[in-house]
Amino acid sequence: MLKQPLADLMRPQTLEQMAGQKQLLAPGKPLRQIIDQAIPLSLILWGPPGSGKSTLAGVMAKSLGLPFESFNASIQNKTQLQALIKKHPEESFVLLLDEIHRLTKPLQDYLLPYLENGHILLVGATTENPVMSIVPAIRSRCQIFEFSPLSAEDIEPVLKRAAAEYLKFDLGDQEAHAIANSANGDARVALNILDTLNAMHPEKVTMEDVAAFAKSQHFAYDKDATQHYDYLSAFQDSIEGSDTDAALYYLAVLLESGDLDSVARRLKDAAVLTVGLAAPETVTQVITLANTALEIGLPRATSALTMATMLLCICPRSDSVRWTYARAKLDAENPNAHPMPAYLRDDHYKGAGKLRGAGIKLDAFSQPHQIAKQAYLPVDLVGHHYFFPRSTANEERLYKQYQALFEYIYGQKFAASDPLKEGKNGPDLD
Repeated sequence: MLKQPLADLMRPQTLEQMAGQKQLLAPGKPLRQIIDQAIPLSLILWGPPGSGKSTLAGVMAKSLGLPFESFNASIQNKTQLQALIKKHPEESFVLLLDEIHRLTKPLQDYLLPYLENGHILLVGATTENPVMSIVPAIRSRCQIFEFSPLSAEDIEPVLKRAAAEYLKFDLGDQEAHAIANSANGDARVALNILDTLNAMHPEKVTMEDVAAFAKSQHFAYDKDATQHYDYLSAFQDSIEGSDTDAALYYLAVLLESGDLDSVARRLKDAAVLTVGLAAPETVTQVITLANTALEIGLPRATSALTMATMLLCICPRSDSVRWTYARAKLDAENPNAHPMPAYLRDDHYKGAGKLRGAGIKLDAFSQPHQIAKQAYLPVDLVGHHYFFPRSTANEERLYKQYQALFEYIYGQKFAASDPLKEGKNGPDLD
């Protein structure tokens, strides 16, 4: 007989056993209130894998005392859904609809009446933003809640309980923390790692065992340690400082620890913040290489990441986009003080002109050069300029165009004064 996976054995049966999601499930929080008060609402839960979306559907059914069924929109069909509904002809039931963003149009149409009459209490689970991926007809009949990735602190007690109750050994705090870190917020992944390590080392799982397994599987067991963030900082600083050799050294340290995700994220961030308008084509190349690396995975992704790192270090660089936003942010802190021209207000609905004073704006594409000579800025902000270039050929070219466009649209001489004194570390991005 096959052994039941540890992740299945540890699947929570009550709200109290759920890991994480305290912002939704702690006493008094909105989703907890819906379940505790047995409010018959259909839900859409979206968030990363392993964060508890599917598990909550089962817990919710138990809490409400209703039958529970599950359906996967990516692999099951209408006949199978019909069979589930026929199992409960006279009673309501909770239906977990996994991968709900893949629900076909015929299935959506079939499902809607059952949602409206309360026969089905739907719990749709998805990793995609429902506003973008789920049709309004379904979305409007559900309450939407976003699940967060589980933290290591959320996962650690689950691992320790699994080790004690099912694997019959005491998992140390350090080992639990290391395994939890390796799972990228996914409790099932963490439990699968623990299950595998226990099969390899039945008597005891040590830090040496975790480290060796992490290296063989290309994940970073210690990626939340201070030293790891030091290496990430050194990697990005070396790119900013154009030191190719240093950046490649820190890149290798990070990739040998298995942290592909953080490296790809830092490269994309550095592309915009460090290169920006100085070489926009390089920004595109680096982002493409980083995304390609994520698709390929380690170890072969190292070549794409090395190329991206070298491009960033060697090409022209500029941080002007960061400072440009910081200047615009100064004026945007009190938008009510800067009313926009009335003709820019939304006028797509009947009566907009009377209700909101929305006027008729010029169609830019019917004007000479496809540019309308009309104000777009609030009148008191005309002449506030946010873009100040660095001394790169591409930005100097763009700056001349920026000046010429202002003078053409507003009929004023371009005169710029910088409202910010640029500090060495750049403006705060938070």
